[in-house]
Amino acid sequence: MGDCNIELKIFKQISTWAKQYDQWAQVRKMHPVLINDSHVCTNCETEYQGRFCPQCGLKASISRLKVKNLFQNFLDIWGLGSRPMFRTLGELFTRPGYMIREYLSGHQPLYFPPFKMLVVTTVIYLLAGWVRDVPIDGLIQLDAILDGMTGDASERGMKLRNYLNTIFAWFDDHLAIGVIVGQSISVLATRIAYRKAEVKWTLVELFFAHIYLAVQYYVIAMACILLFKAELDELPAWGVLSLVILIYQWLTLAQLYNMGFWKSLVKSIFKALWQFVITVGLTVLVVISVMVI
Repeated sequence: MGDCNIELKIFKQISTWAKQYDQWAQVRKMHPVLINDSHVCTNCETEYQGRFCPQCGLKASISRLKVKNLFQNFLDIWGLGSRPMFRTLGELFTRPGYMIREYLSGHQPLYFPPFKMLVVTTVIYLLAGWVRDVPIDGLIQLDAILDGMTGDASERGMKLRNYLNTIFAWFDDHLAIGVIVGQSISVLATRIAYRKAEVKWTLVELFFAHIYLAVQYYVIAMACILLFKAELDELPAWGVLSLVILIYQWLTLAQLYNMGFWKSLVKSIFKALWQFVITVGLTVLVVISVMVI
């Protein structure tokens, strides 16, 4: 009886912390301040009030070049020269679903664009692998699976294996496109699993949201390479890290759909099952089409 009371108290405390976190996460961390200061644009000489020239868009804070401008211009080459990049990264791991909701709802200037962010993080992820001398294998090798399905001596099996390996090798060389294809499958699974949710998102909006989810994954994977000199699936704590990634996806979808954590957990499980079914179905279609040819 005493153990049950202790477990009940722990559960209530966790629920209280979850509610406190949710209340904190719903508050946007950056509110633009209106400025009524008058300026004369240094570019087109338009007189205006505010942060930007309404004629040409130049910032009111533009001044003579200084040492900090060198670093700023260098970051601009990689798309990192704006504060929204770092704000987006921070909120992607502290209030991910609410941040994505705000982006989809029109607060886009506050956050870094998802596709641009995906490209930047993918490049840095590959660069981290090169610096730490870690080979990046974006996709699993299918040789063993295909051998079991078709047999080594089968000419049709060899044709199938070579064909699929060519496709997967291309996706390995074009990692960002591979992520987009994978996230497209995830979008369909999410749409099916959350179809009865009160908050409705279009397939295009969900696609943008899942690109942010891919950025989450690559940031965690990049951190593992830099800290442990190994890819995620090669670490002894791979199971723990996988759980962390799944929890972030669950949290993101719960906030995105404004849904209770436990109800969203059930939906997330169904989403994972649908994603597996869709992936297997597409793989079977590819295998059948190749076997027929």
